Amino acid sequence: MIPLTARQVAEAIDARRLHGNHETTAGAVTIDSRHVAPGDCFFAIVGERHDGHQFVAAAIDAGASMVVVARVPEALGETHAHATILEVADTTLALQALGGWLRRELNPTVVAITGSLGKTTTKDHTAVLLRLCYSVHATPGNLNNHWGLPLSLLGLEPHHEVMVAEMAMSKAGEIRALARIATPNVGVVTNVAPAHMENFGDLDAVAAAKGELVEELPRSGTLIVNADDPHAALMPGRLAPHISRVVRFGRNETADVRAVDVAAAAPGWRLALQIDGGVWPIHLRLPGEAGIASFLGAAATAWAIGVAPDAIAACAPSLEPLANRGSVRRVNDVTLLDESYNASPVAVKAALDTLASLPAEGRHIAVLGDMLEMGEWTGQVHREAGAHAVETGVDLLLAVGAFAGLIAAGAAAAGIDGGAVLEFDTADQAATWLAPQLRNGDTVLVKGSRAIHLEQVVNAVTTASVISNGAEDS
Repeated sequence: MIPLTARQVAEAIDARRLHGNHETTAGAVTIDSRHVAPGDCFFAIVGERHDGHQFVAAAIDAGASMVVVARVPEALGETHAHATILEVADTTLALQALGGWLRRELNPTVVAITGSLGKTTTKDHTAVLLRLCYSVHATPGNLNNHWGLPLSLLGLEPHHEVMVAEMAMSKAGEIRALARIATPNVGVVTNVAPAHMENFGDLDAVAAAKGELVEELPRSGTLIVNADDPHAALMPGRLAPHISRVVRFGRNETADVRAVDVAAAAPGWRLALQIDGGVWPIHLRLPGEAGIASFLGAAATAWAIGVAPDAIAACAPSLEPLANRGSVRRVNDVTLLDESYNASPVAVKAALDTLASLPAEGRHIAVLGDMLEMGEWTGQVHREAGAHAVETGVDLLLAVGAFAGLIAAGAAAAGIDGGAVLEFDTADQAATWLAPQLRNGDTVLVKGSRAIHLEQVVNAVTTASVISNGAEDS
């Protein structure tokens, strides 16, 4: 972030009072007092679990040069008198206002990416491709909600020509609010799939919520959609007749950026990339069908903004899966497919398909955790996950979490041998059981919602002392 004075911040967020030195400057913004560095501006955010006003004194002690509060904490004493304090009606709205203000001041091209699956991977790969031609700032990690997006925007600097912003939602109205903060020039919809279903009655409702981004694009904007996804493919005609340019990506023949002649080349693909009449053969090192979709979305976005197709094709082999989001690696004679970051029904099925496509000298083992926020869909999606594990040839299934019984029931109904499916209440229990059971040549998929903490299983696999095939029988 460019250094801002307290006076500039106060004007941008419409502060009702400014205590202290109006010329105090801040070089960064944070909402976590544990991460305050000298010269930062600390926003005291009020969340469901914590009230940032409890940590204002700690932030000042850590070196915050200014703080933004909805009330001045009584705990502040003489030792904190040097800090500049800005009072606002609502600190979350103030943070959003400051992020939006800086975006307008610096005025980069803003790309907003949303969708049910693959947002973060598409965002990161889009940033890589755009950096072939531009100075790019992208959402760090998954700072993609009503706090994360403005914090991401506040990382902009004058040299940045493009901002790639990820936008997530759990209920209707949230994408629209984020789009009004970032005012994107380019909108990307990766797909529409079951996620956060406790807040949505059906996929049409999910599509409508994702479509809020489309509706917020300006007339001069560009919309990029997945031609292979039925809900996303319909968005231009239904929601965006005003938009001047639509770019479609996928394997469908209607796609402007298309993959053809696709052949598996584990752990990725060989394919021909078609753009604007040209064809470029590439080796894509991204596993699963989701890897192709994420790459095509990134390629379509980069091409729409001005990156040459041959440059995109040349860069494609260097793209890699993100940690905990589909990375495949060999550890201790075991192949690990790490999908432990999160899970949804479509993503679980895709991960199981990827597991089946990976060559294995030993067993295919799937560790599946709960899929959360599914509402009335909970029973159905977990049973279907268990059944799909059997259909894809899993040799050993570990079901983890409160819904482990549902996964196991689905697997049993699909005909799995009773000894090939185990249920665990926690990830720690599953990790403890699995580590000593691993054999040379096994391939292990780990997939579940973040709250299940399946990274514990990943850690167990990566540190296990693997036994040789058949050694357990000796």
